[in-house]
Amino acid sequence: MSSEDTLLSGAGETVLQIGDGNSPEVFTDFCSITAVSGLGESKPLIKVTSMCDLAEVFRGGLKEGAEVTLTANLIQGDAQTRGLFESYQADQNVNFRFAILGTSPQEYFQWRATILGWSIDPGEPGSKMSMMFTTKISGPVDWVYV
Repeated sequence: MSSEDTLLSGAGETVLQIGDGNSPEVFTDFCSITAVSGLGESKPLIKVTSMCDLAEVFRGGLKEGAEVTLTANLIQGDAQTRGLFESYQADQNVNFRFAILGTSPQEYFQWRATILGWSIDPGEPGSKMSMMFTTKISGPVDWVYV
């Protein structure tokens, strides 16, 4: 399998990391996370056509971060999941990294987000419980090559 195949295959080769908020910031793996969806940005379309243009002219506006949903196994006593809940309660932004494992140089996406909401899915009797956090990217998403 080539390195390109490894990067594109997805599951099992990435890990969500959460920052501790200190300077310098230390990121640790957020191992109870089972899914991250919606990571990205978009720009609104702005019409900039002038009287001298022969066709409509457009440009992109300011980047806006997407809403990102994080799904975690609800594990009793898990400090990171509780930390996200506490960040929601305190209206604090949280720093995240989505690391691509096995890359050299190290490669990851990094962003800051505010937590908009949370919910719990108790599942069926005898199955695992999940906790979902809806976050909104605040500022840019950086694609970092270290």
